[in-house]
Amino acid sequence: MTFRTLVSLIRNRQLPVLLSITRAVRRYHRLAFVASGLSSGLLRRLAAGPVPLHRLAPDFVADASMRDGLEAWLQLGVALGELQASPEGYSLRGKLSRKLIDPTYDAAAAFVEEVATLHNTLITQTPDRLRRASRFTLADQDGRLIARSSRVVEPFIREAIDAVVPPQGPVKLLEIGCGSAAYIRYAAGLNPELTALGLELQPSAAALAAENVSQWNLGRRVAIEVGDIMRRSPEPTFDIATLHQNIYYFPVERRVDVLRHVRLFLQPGGRLLLTTVCQGRGGGGGILNLWGALTEDCGRLPTPAEMVAQLGEAGFLAVTARSLIPGESFYSFVGAAGSASVGRRE
Repeated sequence: MTFRTLVSLIRNRQLPVLLSITRAVRRYHRLAFVASGLSSGLLRRLAAGPVPLHRLAPDFVADASMRDGLEAWLQLGVALGELQASPEGYSLRGKLSRKLIDPTYDAAAAFVEEVATLHNTLITQTPDRLRRASRFTLADQDGRLIARSSRVVEPFIREAIDAVVPPQGPVKLLEIGCGSAAYIRYAAGLNPELTALGLELQPSAAALAAENVSQWNLGRRVAIEVGDIMRRSPEPTFDIATLHQNIYYFPVERRVDVLRHVRLFLQPGGRLLLTTVCQGRGGGGGILNLWGALTEDCGRLPTPAEMVAQLGEAGFLAVTARSLIPGESFYSFVGAAGSASVGRRE
């Protein structure tokens, strides 16, 4: 770049804008590359050390004519700082890539994939869908991926579960929208006499939950079924019902009916635990609010006060609300089916 060009950019006030765009685009491209490297298996393939291009090609290209495309993709990873190239081949360089191939960080890895796929689709397609009155559907998301990524808030939800699951004595748990069944597993670990039914709307997520239950040797205590809670005949046989991060799968105007229906599955004195992102502080709920508002048969996020009011209207008593994450509007709500206590909000 010549001095004259630099001066021109400064005078036209374009340079700061171009620099900001360049930084933002690089971050975006880097996240997208990591996501594609995770979903394709590339990052795990390179974890053990340098792998030459000719050894990668059979696993990543269907035709020899696509080999240049594979090399270009790998070179992009190098340019972004996530890969490095040597005479021996390609290997991992970026700290983020190295972290996310560790199974310990599976939820974070899934969240990165979700951001690069579902979040990108939501943000970029929303204006056109608004003009065409065309909503998203549950089929537009990967149920297994969402089940995995939703576990990023697992430590906070575990804290909420601690408050409602007794450490001993027979307990029957109904989990509506069980995802990967991770929270059922945690509850079962708190109480060795607990049994549970996990109900999941999306078959792919239910399949993942069933696989996990089998792997965790919980098959005698936990059953997983595919189904809609609203199409299930209620019997008051459960001590605890849970709705984790899924109240927005129901339209706002139907939520009281849903909660009232769920209450009919609880024995007198049984409790409902509901966890959800709400509208309010923090930026984490924005994309979820957009997804709920524009997805067929779903709805926007509630406010904390609205959620308390809807639980009360549905017949739950002694309703409490508790913020789980400082600086974010992520809440747990607990209501009783049968207690005469006066509701309150913390």
